Amino acid sequence: MGALRAREIINEPMLKLIVVESIDLRPRKTQIGWHCLGKMEPIAVIVCSLDGTYALDVDAQPADVERLRQDVPELDAMVSPSNKGSP
Repeated sequence: MGALRAREIINEPMLKLIVVESIDLRPRKTQIGWHCLGKMEPIAVIVCSLDGTYALDVDAQPADVERLRQDVPELDAMVSPSNKGSP
């Protein structure tokens, strides 16, 4: 797994969805120059609603939000209560 990043995909007044992705870049020098192969894979989706915040992995099973927050520091600001939409 490469570096993790978080990205908002929906930010509505009553619902926010954040995707956590693994980004893997592999630059390689060849005889004719440089090539860079990249891969993005979803790891989890975080749902922030009026009912609370929870995470689902790629198999739609519950994931640990606190663990994701440790692995992806920018999630703290994205998931904070002041960042959730208001009704």
